[in-house]
Amino acid sequence: MKKIAFLSLFSLLAIGACKKDSMGTKPVIAFKSYSSSPVLSNSGMDITFDVSDGDGDIENTFNFAAIYDVKPLDTAFESRPMPSLDAHKGSKLTAEVILHLISTDFPQIGDNPVEKDSVHYLVFIKDDAGNNSDTIATPKVQVVYQ
Repeated sequence: MKKIAFLSLFSLLAIGACKKDSMGTKPVIAFKSYSSSPVLSNSGMDITFDVSDGDGDIENTFNFAAIYDVKPLDTAFESRPMPSLDAHKGSKLTAEVILHLISTDFPQIGDNPVEKDSVHYLVFIKDDAGNNSDTIATPKVQVVYQ
């Protein structure tokens, strides 16, 4: 009986040890940091993300939607091209990507000026094979309009 229990335990350990570390073909994105907090709308900001992809074909589009507290229901996604990451298709890729936002990426002050607001972003990336990452939400950051 002890031999059967030992062989069963040994088999389970051997099976667990043989599993490959596979990321799959779906890209993965994670928020890393904002370049400043609070953000001055006329200066813009950089948002840094960690991205990875199991097959290295991640250089397609970067999609984001700004969600402001003043207008929380405006969720139109914008697409920007991903930067060249010197990816080698077929090999695992892990990189840090910066989304550069300029003053025109922030709403312009109109008839109803708002001095302060908060924003967070919904973000996903798409690879060359058409695979989308999960959509993530960044933390809120205060925006000061000048």
